[in-house]
Amino acid sequence: MTNQILLIITEGLIFALFAYGVYLSFQWLRFPDLTPDGSFVIGGIAYVKMVAFGMPPLLAVAASFFAGALCGVITGSLNRFIKIPPVISGLMMSIALYSVGWKILGKPNQFLENSQTLVGTVTGEQYNAMLLIYLAVIVGVIIFLLHFFSETIWGLRVRAIAENPVIAKGLTKNESGYYLFLLAISNGIVAISGSLFLQRSFSADINMGVGQTIVGLIGMMIGLMLAASNRKTYLILLLVALGSILYKAAMFATLEFGLPAELFKLISALILVVLFFAMRTSNMNILKGLRWN
Repeated sequence: MTNQILLIITEGLIFALFAYGVYLSFQWLRFPDLTPDGSFVIGGIAYVKMVAFGMPPLLAVAASFFAGALCGVITGSLNRFIKIPPVISGLMMSIALYSVGWKILGKPNQFLENSQTLVGTVTGEQYNAMLLIYLAVIVGVIIFLLHFFSETIWGLRVRAIAENPVIAKGLTKNESGYYLFLLAISNGIVAISGSLFLQRSFSADINMGVGQTIVGLIGMMIGLMLAASNRKTYLILLLVALGSILYKAAMFATLEFGLPAELFKLISALILVVLFFAMRTSNMNILKGLRWN
């Protein structure tokens, strides 16, 4: 039972990072970005290639951030400079990254040796316990950095620009720079999530990102609903992590009830429908202001 709890919490924290990326683009930037499905995969592929070249696992995780950040910059450039709508920009990028990932990997998937993980060669419950420590530290550092950034003039300006585009030009002459920067950060964090997902799956697969943005949305929405009217960044991020863990616990429960794994995507969609319904009936406009075009 202890090992099962460790599995739920570790996977929850991994996808909490994914949810953070979704939160930054959807809530801070009001940009419904679909790139994360692709940047999640690119993060995993960057990690497996870097450790194969001999890079230490922790540095490989950092390298995955920059791979994902590049994906975000390209998506932002498609929107800001070529004027492609946000949803289409992200969708195009996500589809393109499927081929890019396959080309970089050279095959549909690649196995990861135990010795190439953050934890090393330990196995079983000890592996999960040590991985949890790494994840808790990484999530804690990212929460601290995002909270710190949110309190700076740049963080406040990003959210002001997103909330009211009319006054954007009065706040800064480099509005596009803020968009590119935050999309780079959000997709970079998602890519870290992808690299950490490999610590559980032991394999980088070009299909592992399909539908994961929905999972990130679920974690984000649960966290925001738990936060209610509280707007403290660190508390919201902690509750988003809790929301991701609760979602993973729900998935584990469905498995325990005997439902087949192939129904997980359907269950995720149903959970999202329930969350939207609960959000509407409680007058919580969590996704209000998104720029779909």
